[in-house]
Amino acid sequence: MYSFTKPDKKPIFKEDTKLWVVFITISMFLYLSFALFLVIKTYLYNKDIKNYTNEIKTIKQKITTINNKKEFIYKEKTLYEDIMVKNSLMKDSIKNLLDLIPDPITLSSISFDKNKLIIYGITPTKDIYNMLMLPPLESIFTETKTYFYQMPNGWYRFNSVNYLKEKQ
Repeated sequence: MYSFTKPDKKPIFKEDTKLWVVFITISMFLYLSFALFLVIKTYLYNKDIKNYTNEIKTIKQKITTINNKKEFIYKEKTLYEDIMVKNSLMKDSIKNLLDLIPDPITLSSISFDKNKLIIYGITPTKDIYNMLMLPPLESIFTETKTYFYQMPNGWYRFNSVNYLKEKQ
């Protein structure tokens, strides 16, 4: 057979196929680019998570040290307040005790212990001490012991030991 037209060369891919191949290539490139973007973002997020986790640990450690310091300060404050109250009570007690001492009795020394008061002094007679000084001491302390020593001039040197029992 013979043809009047010259045959055209047939391309391997038609125009439509070339267009589809270009679209598929662009789509694959976009897909791979998006996948790479997601991988990078995931890596960065994981890195941030590790940083934040370490930061949370350090903050928790700081919080525990601050809480420990706070508890220590509260204990010191309580101890300080307790000491201040005891000192105030002791001061008032000493003032009251010194107010209780009658004029004829002279004190040489007073010493305080936690639950004990020791008084040294001079009294003209045992009766003056027993009537004027002993009743207030017995009203304050749970146990009172007094020892008298006669001096050459007739007066008495006394040693009074007073105990205060703590409440259980």
